[in-house]
Amino acid sequence: KQWYQRRVRGDTICTALQTFDFGRTERGVRTNCASSGLLENDLKSVLLNTVRPDIVMIPKLDSVEEACFLNSIISQCSSEPFPVIFQTESAVGLINLPEIINSLIASSHVIPVAIVFGSDDYVSDIRGSRDIDAVVYARQKIVTYSRAYNIQPIDRVYIEYKDLEGLKRESEKGFGFGFAGKQCIHPTQIPVIQSAFSPSHEQLEYARELIRSFEDNQAAGKGAFTFRGKMIDRPTLLQAKNVVDMFDE
Repeated sequence: KQWYQRRVRGDTICTALQTFDFGRTERGVRTNCASSGLLENDLKSVLLNTVRPDIVMIPKLDSVEEACFLNSIISQCSSEPFPVIFQTESAVGLINLPEIINSLIASSHVIPVAIVFGSDDYVSDIRGSRDIDAVVYARQKIVTYSRAYNIQPIDRVYIEYKDLEGLKRESEKGFGFGFAGKQCIHPTQIPVIQSAFSPSHEQLEYARELIRSFEDNQAAGKGAFTFRGKMIDRPTLLQAKNVVDMFDE
C-alpha cells in the first residue's frame, strides 16, 4: 500500500509538471532523502519525465557517500549537470557540510545552488529547542560555508504562519546573518520574506551615495574617508556594493 501511494504521488507530480502552467516560477520537486531508500526512484521519476522540474531539493544530505550517490543517480538521468538544493538537517550533516559541498562541486552532474537549514529536524537531533538562540551556531556555519563556495544559504521555516510580525523580525535577523532567503509554508509569508530580504529604498540610496563618495575620494587620491559621520574603508564599500548588486539582481 505504501509503495502504491508513493507511486501515485510520483505520477501526480509528473502530470503536474506536464500540464500545469507555472508561468515564470521555477518548478522544484522535493524528493525523499538518500537514507529512505526512495531517492533513486524519486529522481528517475521526475528527471526522466517528459517535462523536467527546473531544480530538485534533496532533504537530509548527511555525508559525502550520499552526495556521491546523488551524483550517480543524476548522471543516469541527465547528460548535463543539474541544479540541486540540499538541506542540512542533522548534527552529522552540519559537521560534514564542507566535505559534502566539495564533493558536489567536484561532481560531474550536480550543481549545488542553495543550502537550506532544516531546523526542526536539526534541533530534534541535538535534543535542543526551536528557540532562535539554540541554533545560532548552525545558522552561522551554514551561512559561512555557503558564502565561501558561492552557494545561497536559505534560513529555517517560521512555523507560526499567522504571526507575520514575528516572521518579519526573524526574517530581518536572518538577512543580517547573511542568509539569501527563507523557507515559507504559507502564501501570506511570501511578501513579508521578500521584503525582508530586499534592500529598502533608504538602504539603496545610502549605498549608492556612499559608492559615489568613494569614487570622488579615489579620484582625489584619498584612501579612507568620512561619510555621514562614519569612517569608510574598503570593507564598508564592498557592503554597499552588495546592497546595490542585490537590487540589480
